Formats: sequence, C-alpha cells, structure tokens
Amino acid sequence: MSVEKSIDLTATGPTVEDAVAAAIGRAGLTVRGLTSFEIERVEGTIDEGNILYKVHLRLSFVIKERVHE
Repeated sequence: MSVEKSIDLTATGPTVEDAVAAAIGRAGLTVRGLTSFEIERVEGTIDEGNILYKVHLRLSFVIKERVHE
C-alpha cells in the first residue's frame, strides 16, 4: 500500500508543455517518487508580441514507507 502527497506549483514557459516540464523538472531535483500531475489553470501574458504561459499544477508523489533510511 502506498500513500501519496500533492504539492501545488507554478511555472512559466513559451509553451504549456515547456511550463509543465519546467515545474516537474525543478521539483524532481528535490522530490523523489513523482507519480502524476494535474493542470489546474493556465494563464498567459503578452509582452511586445511574445507569449508566455503560466501553468498552475498539482504534482503528486509517493511518501516513503520508512522515515529514516
């Protein structure tokens, strides 16, 4: 049996896919056992014709069975 925890993240990128990849990539540096994500909201900004996407997502990961390993 496993237990999962979720954290909320926000990331930006030139595409939605890049923003999601940035959030997951950054979280993966410190969080192990990533299992899934859910995009909660997508926003965007336009600066001199350049589009930048801001993605709000919930990322889930498995909590370790043992606290002290």
